[in-house]
Amino acid sequence: MSLISAACPEALFGQARPKPPVKRDTLTAEERAVAREATRDARSMARRQLSPDSVVRRLRADSASATAFSDPEAKRILLRAREARVRQDSALTAYKATATQRISMGLGAKRLGLEKLLFRGDNVAEISWRRDVGVRVRPIGSRVTVPMASSASGDFSSAISIPYFPGRESLWFPSSNFGVVKSDIDEREVIHPLANGAETYYTYATGDSVDIRLDGGRVIKLRELRITARRPDWRVFVGSFWFDRDGGQLVRAAYRLAVDLEIWDVASEQNEADKQVNREADRLRDSIARLRMPRDVYVKDSIMRAPQVTARANNTGNDEDPPAWVKATFRPAKAKLDAISVEYGLYQGKFWLPRANSATASMQLGFVRTPFSIDEKFTYEDVNGDFSLAAIPAVRWSGAARDTTARDTTVVTGGNDVNITVGGGNAGKATPPDTTKMSASARTRYRLCQKDSTYTRVESRYDGALRIAYDMPCDAAKLANSPALPPAAVSDEELFDLKARDELLSALDLSLQPGWMPQMPTVRVGSDLLRFNRVEGLSAGVHVSQVLGAGYTLNAVGRIGHADLHANGELSLARSNGARSVTATVYHRLAATNPEWGGGLSLGPSLPAFIYGRDEGFYYRTTGAELSERRERRRGALEFKLFIEKQWTAGDTNVVNTFSLAKLLADRRFRRNIESEDLSVTGVSGMYSRVLLDRPQGLRVTTVLNGEAGTGTFQYARASVEGTITRPVSRFSTALTGAIGSSVGDVPRQRGWFVGGVRTVRGQIAGTQDGDAFWLARAEVGTKQGFFRPVGFFDVGSAGSRNAFGKLKPQRGAGVGIGVLDGLIRVDFSRGLYPLKQWRTDFYLSAAL
Repeated sequence: MSLISAACPEALFGQARPKPPVKRDTLTAEERAVAREATRDARSMARRQLSPDSVVRRLRADSASATAFSDPEAKRILLRAREARVRQDSALTAYKATATQRISMGLGAKRLGLEKLLFRGDNVAEISWRRDVGVRVRPIGSRVTVPMASSASGDFSSAISIPYFPGRESLWFPSSNFGVVKSDIDEREVIHPLANGAETYYTYATGDSVDIRLDGGRVIKLRELRITARRPDWRVFVGSFWFDRDGGQLVRAAYRLAVDLEIWDVASEQNEADKQVNREADRLRDSIARLRMPRDVYVKDSIMRAPQVTARANNTGNDEDPPAWVKATFRPAKAKLDAISVEYGLYQGKFWLPRANSATASMQLGFVRTPFSIDEKFTYEDVNGDFSLAAIPAVRWSGAARDTTARDTTVVTGGNDVNITVGGGNAGKATPPDTTKMSASARTRYRLCQKDSTYTRVESRYDGALRIAYDMPCDAAKLANSPALPPAAVSDEELFDLKARDELLSALDLSLQPGWMPQMPTVRVGSDLLRFNRVEGLSAGVHVSQVLGAGYTLNAVGRIGHADLHANGELSLARSNGARSVTATVYHRLAATNPEWGGGLSLGPSLPAFIYGRDEGFYYRTTGAELSERRERRRGALEFKLFIEKQWTAGDTNVVNTFSLAKLLADRRFRRNIESEDLSVTGVSGMYSRVLLDRPQGLRVTTVLNGEAGTGTFQYARASVEGTITRPVSRFSTALTGAIGSSVGDVPRQRGWFVGGVRTVRGQIAGTQDGDAFWLARAEVGTKQGFFRPVGFFDVGSAGSRNAFGKLKPQRGAGVGIGVLDGLIRVDFSRGLYPLKQWRTDFYLSAAL
């Protein structure tokens, strides 16, 4: 499965409409196999008919060729690379390699770069290939780690990449569509920059050159080809590609998708394309079925398929496009492929074989952000050696057309599932499994493992282009506890050469961008543009965005609150390469104090304000301009900005008397907003977040630094640091958070710190104390299993004048809570201990436990 398909909504939200009724299947197994083959062939023919043929592609490429190359050398490099890509090196006959792979996925809601580990998989496998036999894989280590679950079992050895086989695609991409070489581009998928016809979509320019001197005096000349997309589109790449100038083989590359994916737009586009393919395939399939099936079988098949065919013809069938309410609720909905790197090594002075692959991506769906990374490396013990290799067993694949041979009962077919168990396992004596409830492959595996300690599993990849035999141990615990696996606490940086990867990725700077080609503006509303607070009441926004090309995006946001009827707006121009973004913005906005703790200007903090009239934010108005930059890293982020603005008090409005759910339940009123200082200021601010240590099911240390300095009506500087340590102790998980901040100069009130409330001292009212210095400490203890975790906590903290730092009696609060998904969602029941003694209930996102 590809990163792109993983972001599509069908996997997230099922079907939008019920399927039309299907007639009872009256076909025999052999007749059903013929019907499936007819469907596959019809869909394949439909796709070809709806796509440009090779002649049309060639004419388009020839027409675009005049503007595709910056110099003749660029064209020569591309043509050599194109030849090398499809050429089979018959001199390479065999190899043995060890593959090490790590796949990680995080989950977070608040701070960029501080997402918690959701899943990690480590694989180590020995891979053997002979040209006259094929590929055999012997997994020697496979471990699944899910920190929030009490246990995770299974193996995912099928994720292991095969470094080389005849026809393998040299340009690595985590997708089944990029596994084998396709000589021509495919407009329905990500467009390969080296395939025939790519000149229509890309431009090519020569870059740097490097000479590699080998023992014996031989010199290999490498040349860089900088490839950029002609237009900003998610189907095309930008990147830096290095080739052996003489042979044309790819040696190393760094590349990314030209723009981020707007998930709902891509889903609608692909859904419409699938509808066209289905309607055309229905027409073609009828003709194919008439030719291949006996008349009685054709009649039964037609009757069975009639409801679905009619529904698709009338465009009333199953519609996989998500409903409008889903699109509006889960905003933003973006996926991006930050970077891919590939590196090859030269073996025996003539064979370029993969040495390392790396990819980083992320998805934002509503308030949830999910980063993803995959790293793998290959070491070769033998290249072209004379070693024996057992033959790949011949098996019958389920669904094979017109195949009446019996299924091979000595081999397991297909891949293995990863099973995640939440909660404790079953205690006591193990009971024999019920084989009647197993799949055919599971029954075969069970039967073979009753006789031996290993079994063979055969897997097919890339539509049958590659068959792999896995020599699997029957005891999966041997893989999970294998000494060949790296220790679970080993970081990505220790396991892989990420420094070399980062040097390679440095070529993906802001200058390497798709061409300038403004796209049509898009207008949207959604849950991320809704908020509710004590000043605006219910505030709804409209977002207009236009992708301009060359990495630039123009954004405009306008909003108005129902209570204050005060219009706010922002206009920004951003340039991004995925990992780095530079943005210039002019704005008139409602701003929140306490940037360290997120303020209240988003949907999450707005829910308590709307439901029970508790707004923990304090607000002021500001008009100005800023130039900001954000740099995302694998384990952190850096943001800073220069700004010039005017600030003044936001005032109060009687929101409860206008409209809110709190008014329906009780005459609850918000506490008054602060009186802000009127000022004009020019300044600089920054934020740095970093995961210092992250051991799955072990110690985790994070830190966040914030700073700001301004001059104008007031001259001041303020800075704070916050750190969180989480660690399991016996059957419990513990977390300790500490933060401290202070300032110099004359700090305006709205730039001070307000302590009390859900993000500082729970059980106390927001802003119980405020001033130009603060400190706080929060301790939590919960169960070790984090999917659903009871938690107890105690908070203490204080804010006031820095001249009286440590002299004020601190606030205190304690309570219990429930955390879901390792603190992604949290509900607390807290009791204030000092100065206020009261019970509070809080709902919020992103907690330590």
